[in-house]
Amino acid sequence: MKNNMKNINRWIAGVSLAVALSFASCTKETDLFDLDINVDPNNPTKGSVKLLLPEAERRMANWLNGLVQTQMGAVGQIAASDSYGYGVNSFYGTWSSFYTGWGKDVDEIIKAATEAKNQPYLGVAQAMKAYGFVTMVDLFGTCPFTEAFGGNLTEQNISPKFDAGKDIYAACYKLLDDATANLNAASSISISPDIFYSGSKANWIRFINTLRLKMKITERKVNTNAKADIQAALAATGGLVTGTANDFTWKYGSQISPELRHPWYTAAYLANMDFTYVETDMMWKLFLNKDPRFPFYYKRQATRLLNQNDPTDRGATPVQGAYLVLEKSIWQAGIAAGVLSPTKSDTLFMAGFFGRYRGDQSGVPQDQDFRTAPGVYPAAGLYDDRNGSAILLRSGGGNKGRGDGISPFMTSWMVKFWQAEAELAYGFGDPRATIEAAIREHITYVVNFGLSKDATAKAPAAADVTAYVNKFLADYDAAPSAEAKINAVLSQAWIAGWGNGFEAYNAMRRTGYPTTLRPPITLNSQFALRWPVPATEATLNKNAPSPLPVYYQEPVFWDVVKFKF
Repeated sequence: MKNNMKNINRWIAGVSLAVALSFASCTKETDLFDLDINVDPNNPTKGSVKLLLPEAERRMANWLNGLVQTQMGAVGQIAASDSYGYGVNSFYGTWSSFYTGWGKDVDEIIKAATEAKNQPYLGVAQAMKAYGFVTMVDLFGTCPFTEAFGGNLTEQNISPKFDAGKDIYAACYKLLDDATANLNAASSISISPDIFYSGSKANWIRFINTLRLKMKITERKVNTNAKADIQAALAATGGLVTGTANDFTWKYGSQISPELRHPWYTAAYLANMDFTYVETDMMWKLFLNKDPRFPFYYKRQATRLLNQNDPTDRGATPVQGAYLVLEKSIWQAGIAAGVLSPTKSDTLFMAGFFGRYRGDQSGVPQDQDFRTAPGVYPAAGLYDDRNGSAILLRSGGGNKGRGDGISPFMTSWMVKFWQAEAELAYGFGDPRATIEAAIREHITYVVNFGLSKDATAKAPAAADVTAYVNKFLADYDAAPSAEAKINAVLSQAWIAGWGNGFEAYNAMRRTGYPTTLRPPITLNSQFALRWPVPATEATLNKNAPSPLPVYYQEPVFWDVVKFKF
């Protein structure tokens, strides 16, 4: 979000300069000299598609990553906006940086590529535009689409109409069809530079097919033809995202100047640590269930048990029972599960469970040296060896990680989770085999990623992975109905969603699952069914909805569950 705000500030500065110059100029009737007769080659009015595409991709990744923490907070993974106290302009930056940032860049690529009959670039831009507007609908429910990006046209439209979410979805399906046709068309033009897919038309078509599947899964409860549509999407010509070679992820670098490292890494591993809290309940669930991903997801900083007789330590201690090492019931559960023993070493290990409970609105002390940090996946921080010592991330020596992590936006294992949900909902395929493949694939990916980023990382024993998967499958088999099994599937998708946020938030609204999540301690409003359209937009745009939708009362068009606590 910080990078997005920088882009917005640059845009505002540019607009301010343009406005100042326009007021300073005279009308043509009174000008002594017409200064518009020449074209400055150093300030083109149109950008090259080869220059616009990588910048649009970079801005897109920054924008998407800036949305992740709020969505993860909404579903109890990290402590961010987890009591739903959204203000009327909480997401003005998100809104504005789409319409004045990468969304506008993509629109310019579409115009230029259409004019030049540059079908490969046109196809990529259409696919990106569809992804952007699907995301906007999923978050805000409604937004300008058909009249968007008209602010700098000859006939300016600074009050674009808002389109209904279902109509935008329909238009995005058409965009994806057009994108496929353009990418499949014979052309000698290569797509370069292309940060996401290195110019691979085949991978962009996989992206398109996978986005179409994602949309069909998302809106399945309001689509009377959902089963056939989903089956067709699963069998799409050109295939789906099927692995690391065609996963839609943003890959960060390890470079320091300019800063290219993962935002979680820079927030948690540098001296000015401002990463939020990990949600304690998620950590505990993974640990209690012997999840092989636990030491890859989290990195302990606490090197000692905080002394509750010392005012400073007591003031830094997580409240509401979130300091699990002091909770008798937690110890009893851990001992019963065979993951804890009443020893000094386990006590010090448990002291590293330094998080926060969902919806805790207590003050934030100076506890940066104790908070559990994101681990080696996906931020390329550090692996947490239970038998090793914790490390202070903000000070001291030792390995501090690399930061060349990823943001997983649309991946092969997500496809398998969607497929398993659909197979259960509509009675086709082999959902048990599909969900087992999804879990195993994600564990393998997390482990291999961690091993490649931190030399101290250790692969879990194959027997431990099998035991974890078999325990899940036993619970899955015992679930009494297809809906109960979907609940189990989405509990695993929630775990695999560490670092994503989008899919768990959509799944919660689409289905109300998983039901195993700890509810917030306090609420500022009910569960957020959408994000509030910024009040600033309503002030500036006469065609904005009046009144604006209430974010905790009015769902997006595909949400028939209307989840409440």
